[in-house]
Amino acid sequence: MKNLQEKATGAGRGLLQNYLNRHIQFAASDGETDDNGVLQNDDSAARSPFGTREYWDSLYQGNGDYPANEYQWYYGFQEYGKYVTQLIPRNSNVLLPGIGNDPIILDLLQKGYSTLTGTDYSEHAIERQQELLSYAYGNVDMVKLHCMDARKMPTDWNDKFDAIVEKGALDAIYLSGDGNFEKAVKEFERVLRPGGILINISGVVPGELRRDVFDEQQWEWVRDGSDDLKAGIFILKLLSS
Repeated sequence: MKNLQEKATGAGRGLLQNYLNRHIQFAASDGETDDNGVLQNDDSAARSPFGTREYWDSLYQGNGDYPANEYQWYYGFQEYGKYVTQLIPRNSNVLLPGIGNDPIILDLLQKGYSTLTGTDYSEHAIERQQELLSYAYGNVDMVKLHCMDARKMPTDWNDKFDAIVEKGALDAIYLSGDGNFEKAVKEFERVLRPGGILINISGVVPGELRRDVFDEQQWEWVRDGSDDLKAGIFILKLLSS
């Protein structure tokens, strides 16, 4: 990360800022949504504050329990990156849902990935990503940021991505209330191409529910992270969509 920061110049950051201002998108969705296309959720149904949008909006504005500008959720790239580089080719189209303020885009750019899409339902998280990308160098034309809900992604994203990497997004969605975890996984199945890889880093979703939703007729379990100490690194391959 330090190398990225050292290579960023004031002029380069200004040009990148202009680019990002043009490329941040706010998704439109069907159903009961807010102005950003985020599905409306009753926070009173949440199992934990971590399942509420209010909590995450507050955190990314600097009022939470964790750093607002940058935080590596569960693991740093040095701990899970080997699975990314072994299983996901550098030319892959990679989705990063619920990206929050994690510097994963910078990590992936440094490893040679360039076609990256980061999403989050908090516009403040997208603002934090915009700030992090000011430390990027080289060509970021293929990096996209979208303010959207992982439970309701654009209809034209069918089979769009070769891989999905998420760190705690499905945990927060599970904690937001009954049925939301299942909705998000269905969306992952829709936007991921058959044969695509999902890296799911999770410390909250119950194992029985995970097994039920990631049905072995639909998903091949490449790695079961149930015995990992801090959080599980679960790796699955989509068999069909």
